[in-house]
Amino acid sequence: MRFSSIVISTLMALATAAPNAVPNAAPDARALIRLEYQAVTEAIIFAVQSGSCDLLKCAAVLASAACIGASIALGPAGIPSALGCTAGGASALCPCANCVDALGDFLKNNSVCPS
Repeated sequence: MRFSSIVISTLMALATAAPNAVPNAAPDARALIRLEYQAVTEAIIFAVQSGSCDLLKCAAVLASAACIGASIALGPAGIPSALGCTAGGASALCPCANCVDALGDFLKNNSVCPS
């Protein structure tokens, strides 16, 4: 699916606008929030560029990109964590495996999704 630069710009603006919503949070919390929004922003960019991701059907998976990335970093021990990142577990993640960088390989290498 091809998206115009206007749609991509809108998605990016929505993803980056929210960090200002927590101005009174502790400095460590603000840094964590920025990292989470950065992960989501990068996931949106990756999903749009991949061309094989249905952004509307996989919005919850994209929104959980920070959680998914942290789970992938744990290796096989991160499978339960990754499945808990979105409601629906594997049934939500498997159709969206191409939407988050490294998610497809992680799910395939750990036999999470049916072939």
